[in-house]
Amino acid sequence: MHGRESLAPVFADLNKYAATMHLLGQSTILMLSNDRATGEVYCMPHHLTIEGTKRSLMIAALRYADTYVKQDGAWLYAERRLYVDWIEVRPLS
Repeated sequence: MHGRESLAPVFADLNKYAATMHLLGQSTILMLSNDRATGEVYCMPHHLTIEGTKRSLMIAALRYADTYVKQDGAWLYAERRLYVDWIEVRPLS
C-alpha cells in the first residue's frame, strides 16, 4: 500500500466489529540518524464480534517493522511491514 488513501479500506473494514481496541506494547527505535530511523512496535488488537446472542473476541499478536523519514521537521512513516505472530478467537459469555 502506498499513500494515506490506500489505507481507507483497511480502516473501513474495522466497522464490521462491534468494538475494537489496539493495545500498543513495546516500541523500540533500532536506528536513528538526522533524517531516518527504524523501529519495531508490538500491538495486540482486540476485535469484538456480535452475531445475534453470540459474542466472540479476536485477539492477535502483531509486530510492525517501521522505517521513518524526517520531512520538514516532522517524522513520517516511510515504510511499515506487518508481521502476525498469532491470532486467537475466543467465544465470550
